Amino acid sequence: MSAQTPDTLPPFQIETFIPRTDSTPKQLDILLNRPDTLPRMVDTLVAAVDSAIARVRLARNLGIREEVNYGARDSMYFDIRNKQLHLWGEAYVRYTDLDITAGYILVDYVNNVVTAEPFPDTSGRMQGIPAFKNSDQNFTAQRIRYNFKTEKGKIQELSTRQEDLYVVSEAGKFIGTGGDSTLSPVFYNKDALITTCDAEHKHYGIRARKQKVVPDKLVVTGMSNLEVAGIPTPLILPFGFYPITKSRKAGLIIPRDFEFADAEGLGIKQWGWYQPVNEHVDLTAQFNAYVSGSFGTLITTRYNKRYGYNGNLQLEYNRRVQENAQAQKVTQQSYGLRLTHNQDPKAHPSRKFGGTINLQTNNNQSLNNNDYSNVFQNELRSNLNYYQSFPGKPYSYSASFSHSQNTRTRLMNVSFPTAQFTLQRIYPFKRKEVVGKSRWYEQVTFVLRSEMDNRLSAPDTAFFTSETLRNSRAGIRHTAGSDINFKLFKYINLSPRINYEENWYPYTTRRELLDSIVYRYDTIRDPENPNVILSIVVDSAATTWGLDTMFREWGFSPFRTFDAGVSLSTALFFTQQFKKGWFRGFRHTIKPSISTGFGPDFSGSNYFRTVETDLRPGFNDTITYNIFEDNIYGRPSQNSRDIVLSYSLLNVLEFKHRSKKAEGGLKKVRIFDNLTFSGNYNLSADSLQWSPISTGGLFRLFKGVSQFTWNTSFDPYILNERGVRVDRFVLKEEGKLVRVANLGLALNTNFSVGQLRDMIQGKGKAPAGGYDDLAGWLKDFHVTHRIGWALRPVPGTNRDTFALTTNNISVYGRIPLSSKWSFDIGNISYDFPSRQIVYPDFGLTRDLHCWQISLRTQPVRGTYELFINVKPGTLDFLKVPYRKNNFDGRAVF
Repeated sequence: MSAQTPDTLPPFQIETFIPRTDSTPKQLDILLNRPDTLPRMVDTLVAAVDSAIARVRLARNLGIREEVNYGARDSMYFDIRNKQLHLWGEAYVRYTDLDITAGYILVDYVNNVVTAEPFPDTSGRMQGIPAFKNSDQNFTAQRIRYNFKTEKGKIQELSTRQEDLYVVSEAGKFIGTGGDSTLSPVFYNKDALITTCDAEHKHYGIRARKQKVVPDKLVVTGMSNLEVAGIPTPLILPFGFYPITKSRKAGLIIPRDFEFADAEGLGIKQWGWYQPVNEHVDLTAQFNAYVSGSFGTLITTRYNKRYGYNGNLQLEYNRRVQENAQAQKVTQQSYGLRLTHNQDPKAHPSRKFGGTINLQTNNNQSLNNNDYSNVFQNELRSNLNYYQSFPGKPYSYSASFSHSQNTRTRLMNVSFPTAQFTLQRIYPFKRKEVVGKSRWYEQVTFVLRSEMDNRLSAPDTAFFTSETLRNSRAGIRHTAGSDINFKLFKYINLSPRINYEENWYPYTTRRELLDSIVYRYDTIRDPENPNVILSIVVDSAATTWGLDTMFREWGFSPFRTFDAGVSLSTALFFTQQFKKGWFRGFRHTIKPSISTGFGPDFSGSNYFRTVETDLRPGFNDTITYNIFEDNIYGRPSQNSRDIVLSYSLLNVLEFKHRSKKAEGGLKKVRIFDNLTFSGNYNLSADSLQWSPISTGGLFRLFKGVSQFTWNTSFDPYILNERGVRVDRFVLKEEGKLVRVANLGLALNTNFSVGQLRDMIQGKGKAPAGGYDDLAGWLKDFHVTHRIGWALRPVPGTNRDTFALTTNNISVYGRIPLSSKWSFDIGNISYDFPSRQIVYPDFGLTRDLHCWQISLRTQPVRGTYELFINVKPGTLDFLKVPYRKNNFDGRAVF
């Protein structure tokens, strides 16, 4: 290729292509001394000069300063006479951040215009659909004309994507920013379709004759109508405004749903406002409102700091106003608070903070949701923790907030504030540099712990009141302990210990018998009409003279105690190995231990007071109470200190068998782990000195799919005719060592069909048929089964009965009926003892590519919903909803 250099071009310098370095003269000398390389170098330089001159000429004629890069796979042609550049076959033109590609590109540097079109291949098919890319937008079209100077263009058959929206138009104009960073590029389209469908032939869309698109900001349309499968529908929209911004901007949240309830009237749902606070925090406020006066609000704030933390906070309030059968207005109010905070593991090496809070009143989530998990979530829990360690130091500090709430009893328990300071186990007498054998006193250890707690308990509807705060239980506890380990006869561990405890309380308890009479009334009703009361009489036997009332005496009140003890422990190993066969041996490990201790006797101290039980002469018996009985930590015992010998027997049983998969050809299996038998013997008691022997354990079956648990106790004493323990041994009376006093068995199974298939066939070995076989069809199907038995005494007798206590099965998951249909099960449970189905929750879903149809119902609650809607996105307001919620609401559109 050759080119002529215009007279106006600056003289060409060879330094442009051979960079000047210290070794450049030497390289030139080598080239001059090797004539065979010189022609090749000259050809390379000439081609580079021609290309550079062409790019400079193109840039100068287009009136721009930056260099223009261009190229094509097949050929290129400079039309000097008409000042045009033709590019064929995978052609491209690049200028700064602008990139235009097409099958054919024509650059007219007289008019500063680039034209891009497809180009037919040898078979006549059009190849190379024009594509336009820069930092602001990205689109394709059948024909693009673009002016470099004005940054304006004309487009035919435009196709572009803005976030989840696809815009297709017959023709349009493009107006750039003209170099002004304060402006945004704009598309003006004619006969345009806006949709979220990504198929080549769009299944639906909103058709408008005129449309304006501001990339990454919004799409505005005039009069438009919904089009389904290319067929216009009667649904007409007078105008359209569709935000598509990537950045966070304050704005109105358009309502997504309308609802009509027989009891509440017409309502509008999920309308509100979005407000970004700064680059780390945003705020969303959403509202629901009904003409009856029912109202709900949900305020959500999200926060995120990279490499630091992230989380969200939700505050919810709902006020339901309905009319009952007597035309009286009934109001139900409920609150909800949810907080999630997560700290990045790399945020701080020694400080951690995170957790969740989930509080609600008046069953807020059950009243306003219908799914199984919300309706049947009987227990709500919260845990928010702060932990601080000190590198190189043996102590740490932590603080926490915890909460538990039973949605059936409505009782809420909160512990806040809670704090702990812990000194880890240290050896205060250990030498820094050990020389020779360790001395006995160097094994002395010391631990210290201080903790503070404040507990509040009340029904959720009355929790946030001053009365709940006044009834809180608070205290501070300090504990310190020291122990040492000795070896006796090489195999027995001897461990003496001593512990000290000090509790600080802000109050003590005082009980008084008030001078009043409490009556118990008996109501006599008409047998034929229970609503009619015939008379009310006083039950004289239940009349109480005086009211036993508990008061708090505020003031600093400490309580101190200590205890000391000693324990002995060892380990015994029984092993048997075999050289032949599948079974190669077993090992039984037994770890027996005994311990005893003693402490002070507080029975005669001023920690105990007396109060009368009746004000009437001759009936005024007294009872003794503990002034610390309402406090949260330790309290003195009124009983004399007994000398009790405690014992335990821990068992571990393992065996080995041959296995080709195991390393070395042998696999170790643990039959039971930490199977413990424990009890005590009271040396100070005059009868019933032996306590029942307790034991329990867990077996994991089928690789953890099932868990078999048991707990039982054995009693060496018999029961009398009334079922009370008496001081007579079972061995002497019945010839048995012990009797079974309590027994509980439970088998819990939880698995998915896919998990079960992997366990049988091997992980990752899916059936070749995919969903064609039953296991693949049900692979996301989960099954949970719980069954339990218990040994229970028969009241009034010394006999027991073994009864089934629990037996229920529940299933949940998704079953793909085909590639488009699925049967969704939120929960279906069956309780065998009551022979009842427990809250079925299931639905049917059909995938229509960009649309979906779903039917979901909860028959026990009497709720259902039917939706034909666009999949979640900018246009998901296009739906046909109909549902009935737990307040008899029906959605309309």
